[in-house]
Amino acid sequence: MDALASSLALLRSFLPPDLSLHYLIALIGPVVESIGMTAAAMLLAYLISLPLGLYIGSRAPGGGALQAVLAGIRAIPDLTLAIFCVIFVGVGPAAGMIAMAIFYTAAVAKIFGDLFRTAQAGPVEALRATGASRLQVAIFGLLPLKLRDLLTYGSYEFESAIRASVIVGAVGGGGLGAELVGTLNAFDFQRTTTILLVLVLMVAAIDQLTVRLRRSALSLLILLLPAAYALWCYLPDHASFAHASRTIAAMFPPALPAAAWSKVPLLLAETAAMALFGTAFGVVLALVLGLLSARNVTPFYVAVPVRRFLEALRAVPEVVWGLVLVAIAGVGPTAGIFALGLHSAGCLGRLFAESFENVRPEPVLAVAATGASPLAVASFATIPLALGPVGVHSLFRLEWNVRQATVVGMIGAGGIGEALYEAQQLFFYQQMMAYVLITWIVVSAADALSQRTQLRLGCATVPA
Repeated sequence: MDALASSLALLRSFLPPDLSLHYLIALIGPVVESIGMTAAAMLLAYLISLPLGLYIGSRAPGGGALQAVLAGIRAIPDLTLAIFCVIFVGVGPAAGMIAMAIFYTAAVAKIFGDLFRTAQAGPVEALRATGASRLQVAIFGLLPLKLRDLLTYGSYEFESAIRASVIVGAVGGGGLGAELVGTLNAFDFQRTTTILLVLVLMVAAIDQLTVRLRRSALSLLILLLPAAYALWCYLPDHASFAHASRTIAAMFPPALPAAAWSKVPLLLAETAAMALFGTAFGVVLALVLGLLSARNVTPFYVAVPVRRFLEALRAVPEVVWGLVLVAIAGVGPTAGIFALGLHSAGCLGRLFAESFENVRPEPVLAVAATGASPLAVASFATIPLALGPVGVHSLFRLEWNVRQATVVGMIGAGGIGEALYEAQQLFFYQQMMAYVLITWIVVSAADALSQRTQLRLGCATVPA
């Protein structure tokens, strides 16, 4: 009872949010910095990841090696990448922008490649039969067939990067993240709630903007100029290579003491449990919420409120969910599972809804014409037609959560992340690098497993 009372008291300390005019005006600077940093990073990520995704999706020679490189980059938590970037270019938005550009280039290129592999084989083979080159097949076959899914996922990743800007900002990347850490360190939880509400509003605004812009791919060009300007503003003006070289050199060779090695299996088991059960919880919840928020499945007065709820779920980063849940449920993997699950439900629910809306209408109308109920239409037409993208998004989310489980672990949810964080805080750089390499191996294994699972499920339908 005492623990419950203290948890409720802690939750009450987050309310009411500080909505004073003075503080809201003070937040304008961090908000603009976070959006600019994100826009610049994602401009770089999109420009690089689209050709990389086409190369992987067309099964060109060396695609497997390229995927291995991308998997290696994705295996490094964005928090750790930000720390490395701060070492090179110092604190500020330049470090955050570079960290996010590196991370999201790898993430977007991977999922773009997977989506290209789900393209219908018939049109692609017909184009190949004309003697078209691999490049022509990619540009005139794969790209038009999957353009809507690319726009859907690309806009989602921009939202994801907005949240990531808070995470990288927490370690010196600037923006809202620095402000959030300041409120938490000062136990000023009412202002923490204000920042979370700002994040929810930012995600909602971006969602509405991208829905309108996705109606015409050309309309997205209007965002290039402000993104390019942000990139110019946040380019690093210096780099401390001497200091960075000394710090990086101190991380090698990676090493763990014998006592730490004996704990690794349990740490990995906790991390895997958080990722697996958190993803499963998120997928189940997302399937329900995704159907309820799909505009071609439910009426607008149902879809719109559910979409707003999904925005709220995914606007709060996993780490922040973890902080709240650790306060309620205590330290350990349980808090991590629900933190990953709630955030995953918000992310996957939006993606599933878009996948349901992107299905070909003819089969859906044919089933509806038989007099089938809306539930039957969804079960036998809408969901089966969207299984390819749904499977890709779910498997990629599992990979994502394997990595995010390490980040959530840093705030008390256990697993390999907690050990990595302790080594980082104590400046045990060789141990920190050892844990980074262990994480890399685990995420790489999850990536390889997801690729095989996609092939078994028939998600990759473009033949070699």
